[in-house]
Order: sequence, then C-alpha cells, then structure tokens
Amino acid sequence: MMETVDDLITLAGEQDSPEGALGFLERAARLADGQGDRAAGFRARGELVRAASFSGFPDKALIHFAWLLGTFDRHRAQFGPQAYSLMWMYKWILAAAVDNPAFPLARLAKLRADFERRAREFGSGLHYAAYHRLMLATHVGDAAEAQRAFLAWRSLPRDSLSDCPACEQNKVMVYYAERGNPAAAVKLGREIIEQGMSCHNVPTVTHAHLLRPLLSLGRYGEARAAHEEGLRLARLDRNFIETIAGHLHFLVATGEAGAALPVWAEHLDLALGIRNQADLFEFLAASAVLWRALGSGPGVEVRLPRTFALYRGDHTYSPAQLAAHFEREAAALAARFDERNGTTRFADRLRESLSLQA
Repeated sequence: MMETVDDLITLAGEQDSPEGALGFLERAARLADGQGDRAAGFRARGELVRAASFSGFPDKALIHFAWLLGTFDRHRAQFGPQAYSLMWMYKWILAAAVDNPAFPLARLAKLRADFERRAREFGSGLHYAAYHRLMLATHVGDAAEAQRAFLAWRSLPRDSLSDCPACEQNKVMVYYAERGNPAAAVKLGREIIEQGMSCHNVPTVTHAHLLRPLLSLGRYGEARAAHEEGLRLARLDRNFIETIAGHLHFLVATGEAGAALPVWAEHLDLALGIRNQADLFEFLAASAVLWRALGSGPGVEVRLPRTFALYRGDHTYSPAQLAAHFEREAAALAARFDERNGTTRFADRLRESLSLQA
C-alpha cells in the first residue's frame, strides 16, 4: 500500500522525539510536492518546522519556514486561517536566527521588522517582538540596550503570541541572573518549581539556570538538588545541550570533574551534531573547562564515539590535548559570533569560564 502524506505525518507523531520525526516529515513534504498538493505540503512543513525547532536543527526550520511564509503570502485565501500558527512559528525562526552566526544582523533586523509588520496586521505579537530585542541585546552583550528592552517588554501587555507564563518567568529569572542579582533570580526560579509551572522547556532549563545563582549565594544543598533533578530531565535530549553544559560547569565548579566526565561523554556525539551554534558554543566551552579540570596527567580513559575528531582506539586521552582542542573550537566559534555581532561578548565569556577554572 502506498504511503500518503497523512500516513507519514501520523508516523512522525508516533516517534519518541521530535528528532525522530524529522525523516518522516521530510518524506511527507517531498511527497506532497511531487503530487502538487499545496495544502498537504503546508501541513507537512508546519509539523517539520516544529520538529526541527525542538530537536536542535534550526537550519532545517529556516528553510521550510521560508516556503511556508511565501506560500501563505501568495495564497492568503487558502491559508488565511493558518496565520496564528505561522506567526507562532515565526517566533522560533527569530530566535534561531540570533543563534546562527552566519545570519547577518542586518538581515535579522529585516526579519524582525517583517514580524512586527505582520504582528500589527494580525493584531498580536508586539509583546514578543519586544522580548526579541532583549534577547538580541543580551546575546551581543549590550547591557544598556538590554535594560531598555527589558523595561519595554515588561511594560507591554501580554497577547496571544506571548510566551507561556512559565517561559516568561524563566526569562525574567535569566535576565536577573545576567544582571548580577542572584537572589531575585533564585526567587523566581523557586516559584517556577514550587508552583509546578511547566512547558516544553520549563522547568528543565530552570534547574540549570538556578545553579550559578545558588552557588553564588552559598546555597549548596539547593544547588545540588537542582543539578540532580535538572540533569535527569535534560539527559540525552538534543534540545537541551546548552542545559547539559550548565550542569557540566556546576560539577567542575564543585570539584567533581570525575563525575562530570561520563555526563560529558554520553552527550558528546549529540552535541557535536547539533546545528544550533549558540548551544554548541556552550558545550565546547564546558568541554574545555572540564578537560582543564581533569589535570595534566598522562591519560584519562573514557569511551568516545568513533566520529570524534580525536578518537583513539585505546580509549585513553590526554587532558591537555583535549582541553586545547576544545578551547580552540570554542574560540573559533566565539570569533564567528563576535565578528557577526561586532562585540567581544563570546570571547569574553570563554575567557571568563577558563579563568574561573584556572
């Protein structure tokens, strides 16, 4: 029996993870195109953008979203009812563009302007557009612009395209942590967890975001609990590689590099395969910090994937060699971001992480 687009979409929905759904959805999109079925192609690509966005493949999401947006504009009569879902996906695309150093800031500005134009036309979305300005300012390291954007975002009323309350509170928490207010960050994070606030990412990311503020406040027992629960939730999920990096930093900071090693090793292949470059940077930086912490001895035994560039058949690795390797990789990626952004934020963050370990 021949597969249909709906069959493939159903199979995608039965997979254990968004990543597992990608292949079925790509086949569904190709099949719809081959049949000249525009509506089926739109349906398949909508699911595909969602799966790619939540499995660490923003490049795939960008490609298929461009098709959706162009098709929507050319066939408003047919796809007008899809405006809300398209605008929601647009939020993911804006976030993905920030995290891609090959995406020029000038092009990103045009993308955001297009989103804001559509938000006014749609009657919703300007609240998120204000948050996106905060996201970009934080990303490039412009503290003054971040503060202005934060106040603007918080002054606007929520609308139908605002992130869920759990996500928004988590983002406010992260802002306070970035601004050097760990007590405020911890208060908000504890509220998220104690009140059972949740969505796709929360509280998984919340536990990781609590680690540094709790440590800075000397609340080690709470930090330990946040680490254990957060790692359990994030483990082996490609969407949470940045979160895993936070847990690696925690273990090194608490003198547990040996415990961090198996966590790092089981996530290495996943991390090196992601397309989100900001998340990859976090993992590379955490890797450099970890291997520095493992010392300067003759070798550490750990089983790594054969795909790893420095793979050794005897499974014994020089900490100094791997520390230097990951520092180079992280520095190269930091340079790409900083060149795109016109700042030194990524290089500074890498230097700070390595100096704390030193």
